[in-house]
Order: sequence, then C-alpha cells, then structure tokens
Amino acid sequence: MNITVRHDAGRRFDDLAQRVEAVAAETAPLVEAVTGLVLPDRVVIRTMSPRAWLKAHQRRSARLLRAEARELRAPRRRRRQAKVQHYTQCNGRHRIWPLIGAQVVDFRPGRFELVILPQSMREAGRLNDQAVLTKVICHELTHIAQHATDHGAMWRLQDSYYPELRGIAERDYGFLVEGHAYWADRQITTKLLGAPVSLKEINPHATHRYRDLAANPHRTEMLEYFTRAVDSVEEIVTTHGLDAFNKVWHRPDLVPTRDEASTPIGWMQRFG
Repeated sequence: MNITVRHDAGRRFDDLAQRVEAVAAETAPLVEAVTGLVLPDRVVIRTMSPRAWLKAHQRRSARLLRAEARELRAPRRRRRQAKVQHYTQCNGRHRIWPLIGAQVVDFRPGRFELVILPQSMREAGRLNDQAVLTKVICHELTHIAQHATDHGAMWRLQDSYYPELRGIAERDYGFLVEGHAYWADRQITTKLLGAPVSLKEINPHATHRYRDLAANPHRTEMLEYFTRAVDSVEEIVTTHGLDAFNKVWHRPDLVPTRDEASTPIGWMQRFG
C-alpha cells in the first residue's frame, strides 16, 4: 500500500505532516485487520488550510447539486429547495470548521482523500496530542476502507440532496458509517495504546472559539447518537460476527433506518 501525504497547510504544521505519515503507516494494516475491509492500493492524505477546505467544499457541493438535479430530473420546486440546503450547508461550514479536524471527502470526483485541518486541531487544543492523532487517522482510514469496499456508493447516497427521489429518505447512513468508524478506532487505539481514546471532554487548551462552538447542545446530542451507533456495531459484530456485519456494504436493505438509529435493537436483530 502506498500512503502519500500532501502537505498544503503551511510550514508551521510541518511536524504534524511528518507525524501523520508515520501514524498512517502504523495503523493502516490494523484498520484492515480489525474491520475485515481492504484499503485501496494508494491512500492520499492531505493537510489543508480552513480557507482552502471551505472553497473546495463549495465547489464540490455545487458540482453535486448540478449533477444530481440532472440525473434525477428533479422538479423545479425541489431544485430550489436543494439550492437552499446547499447554501445553508456552505454557511454552516464557515461557522463550524474548528470542530472538524479531519474527514474523508472527494473534492475531485471519485478520488476520496483523507483531509486533515491542522488549524482545527490547534483550535481544539489537540495539535500535539499523539493519541488523538492516532484515533483520528484510524477513524478516517476506516472511512477510506468503507469507500473502497462499495466504491463510495454509501457516501454518495448519504450526501444526496434528493433522498426521497432515490427512495432512501428513511435510511440513516451516518449511523452506519460513523458507528463503524468509531468502533474500529476504539478497537485499534486499545490495541496500540492500551485504552480507547475519547474526545468527549473538551481539552483545557482549546480556544475560546472552539469552546463556544462545542458548548452547543447539539454536540451533546451528537455524542449520544455516536455512542448508540458504536455500541450497536459492537453488539452486531460480537453477536453475529464480522463477516455478517460486513454484508451491510453490499446490501442496502441492512442500512439502519432513522427509527432504528433511535432504538437500535431492530437494526441489530436484522443481522440474525
């Protein structure tokens, strides 16, 4: 496997870029071993500035908006609604970027990369936290493996502006992909560090801006959501086995519904 780190976030983050490369090389084989999924032959990790990240997201969202409207021949009224959603998302990213330390995204069509925002990690007080960096890379490499397994189909559906036209409005893809990634990073950090790494507590070195954003009640709701998701994945893997769980990447009917994300027992039982 070839891991390429493209460092575009500026010289002040050179040390982080070097550490990213070392951690990725160490954890990539563990991601495959723990998840039973295979990473692509080439993995690209890119550091970016918030400004470049925001511009790239705006271009990507606009591209997806146009392409999906054409593909589905969306009615004019729905196109207007989708445009409003697009602008709302763009505005939201401008506000919450300090909360996003890393993500997997295809800024170029079909080319999924692990993008790291060093400035966001600094805002969170986590820039020099090696344990957190290990967790983040394990988590995002798991997303890369998810993409490679189904050629990004799950994530394209998750990003759809027209879920009702695709017949997926009741599916909760985030519960699946994030629950699985948090489960994997918990397993791997326990193997490497002796215990899972938690991000629930706000670092005392976080900036005031980060603290203000993290104080939003929505963060508490999301933490509870992710806890249900990771516990559900662990229960399925423990009860039914990893091979049974991994059928979800090729069987859309196994993706949890929104109701099951609130009460996961129904989702877990569908793997029996």
